[in-house]
Amino acid sequence: MRLSFLVVPAVLMASITASAQWKEYPMPQLGFIVEFPAAPAASTSNYKTMLVPSAPVHVYSLREGNDLYMATVTDLLNRKEEGATLLVEAEFNLNLLGDVTGYSTSRVEPGRDAIFGHFITINCRSGKTPDQAGQTEAAHAWFKGLTGMECPNGARLTVNMFFNRGRLYIMHGMSMPDKDDNSFGPNALRFTNSISFYRADGTRAPADQVQ
Repeated sequence: MRLSFLVVPAVLMASITASAQWKEYPMPQLGFIVEFPAAPAASTSNYKTMLVPSAPVHVYSLREGNDLYMATVTDLLNRKEEGATLLVEAEFNLNLLGDVTGYSTSRVEPGRDAIFGHFITINCRSGKTPDQAGQTEAAHAWFKGLTGMECPNGARLTVNMFFNRGRLYIMHGMSMPDKDDNSFGPNALRFTNSISFYRADGTRAPADQVQ
């Protein structure tokens, strides 16, 4: 069950639902499920920050029209107790990619299975002024190392991220403005809110089961 403390207009949700033939892509080996409108490409990358010298990243990505969908899962299995700190560091780097236009707490799974994370929307632009010299460049290098992509000027980046059982999950939905009306499509939001998790025993919460 994917929940976030985010109000989405009914008209927008109707547009999202009708847009494409989305379906679940289970990744039980990595403990999560996410939805794509078509089969994503799988690759690997590297996670590198001040706190993490190097860590392997599993990347699932798909480009469709003006939208790019990327699910990144970073293995930090030997740092399970540092989840809160590593999550905030990732958020700090995201803030340096442009102008933050939305921030909320997100939640996946009901009741005692609940996993809380951060939902962030950013209008990408270069030249964000950092607190200290070099931070902006480091944040862009982190993002490219993580996703293999730049965050180009004019793009809108929608991110839903969680730390769960030693893995950092970041769902990235990147949208470029529609060339005809200069607006952003709704599917990045659709993608980032589609994540759910397997329990520690490998089962899924009943509310997550597709009927």
